Amino acid sequence: MKNTQKKLKAKHFRYLSKDVVKNPMIYIRDFYRYETNIIYWMNHIQLFVNAATVPEMTDRNFAENGYHCKQMIKQIEAAYVFFYQCQLPIQEAPLDFFSTKEDYHNYLFKLEFTTNGHIAPADTISKFFSYQSLQKWYETMDDIMHYLTVPDSGNYEYFGDQIIAIRELLIRLAFALHYIYEDEGISLNVPSYVKAINDEPHQSTEKKTKLRQFIEQSIDKKYAQKEAQENSNEIDENQSLETSEVSASENSDLKR
Repeated sequence: MKNTQKKLKAKHFRYLSKDVVKNPMIYIRDFYRYETNIIYWMNHIQLFVNAATVPEMTDRNFAENGYHCKQMIKQIEAAYVFFYQCQLPIQEAPLDFFSTKEDYHNYLFKLEFTTNGHIAPADTISKFFSYQSLQKWYETMDDIMHYLTVPDSGNYEYFGDQIIAIRELLIRLAFALHYIYEDEGISLNVPSYVKAINDEPHQSTEKKTKLRQFIEQSIDKKYAQKEAQENSNEIDENQSLETSEVSASENSDLKR
């Protein structure tokens, strides 16, 4: 059967390049490895949405609202590529975040966003675009950016109660993309008889400045040092455990 699904193109988006439309992992890896970490990014999202809701809460001396708004839209667009290409379903109750008690406890005590006890970024992306379409998300982000230019909030009712859902969904989306970054891809539930045939991942064709290359090499070096230290600690722990087991075994033999 012929697949009639239309291909996404860069012209369908505001900010995504052709490379990222072909492989959204290019943007996700670049953002979470070289630009920020998930905790910093979550805090930026919260401050951004708070300031749009109550302009008096913004700090125009430090906040980079234009940059943050653009990055949030790029995240929404990258998530839409997953949503569209993976044909994720529309959900009837996109704000039902806690399927089980375990999901509630993971959120409350671990700051983990799970579905039925498991990290499931595909479900989060599905909920995000079930709440409203890509076009509606564009309108929402434009409204938020507009209200950031207003000197005072007046009646504090720009978005009403909806702003709570908007902020929660933006934060959950940020975590979903971070989970995809950590897992180096998105996992989907398919029938047991389905075998995946992966295409060769599209690589970025963008030319980077020497300064950018230097920054990325420095960050990569730090990651490599951290991973080497973690591996060394793991080896030491395993050796210590083996030594303890041998000592326990020898003591047991002496008691006999």
